Amino acid sequence: MPTSLNDFKDNFLGGGTRQNRFKIIGGFPSGGDNPNSTNTNNLISEFHVRSTLIPTLQTSTIAYDYFGRKLYYPGEKLYSTWSASILDDTGSGDLWKSFQRWHNYINNHVSNNTKYINGANYKVNWTIQHLDLNGAVQKTFFLNGLWPRTINEMSFNSSRPNVLNTFNVVFVYDTVAISGITNNVND
Repeated sequence: MPTSLNDFKDNFLGGGTRQNRFKIIGGFPSGGDNPNSTNTNNLISEFHVRSTLIPTLQTSTIAYDYFGRKLYYPGEKLYSTWSASILDDTGSGDLWKSFQRWHNYINNHVSNNTKYINGANYKVNWTIQHLDLNGAVQKTFFLNGLWPRTINEMSFNSSRPNVLNTFNVVFVYDTVAISGITNNVND
């Protein structure tokens, strides 16, 4: 147990990780005559995200009765939704419009049809990188088969003139991989 501040700092190698050091790398799907498809790799290098959480990963439990007791075995892997609070930044391609287009192409507001047909995919793969104090990547999370389930409201308030506007997007995804922990081609 450290007895001084210097002992604590010496034992706390590297100073620990910070919540505010992260970036999200991803893009929007091409195909389905999506206007975002003019970008050949559909990549936006970094999103201006105010906050997010690493999604909860859990394994369901299967219980069996055995001589008056329960035996528990691991079941299916369960992935919760993932949400991000995104800055309404019109300078990097207008992210709010890009999310609205993506959502509209999945299921059109008026016609109730999808633009993603004939093999065009509405899912993409995104990466969340947790950074150290110098910007080096500490942990990488790969969200595979991601698409926006919900684009939440955007608030307008004239009494708060010095606050950047944000909107939340709730995503679903097929799988998650963690660099150095799970089997992933990107490990």
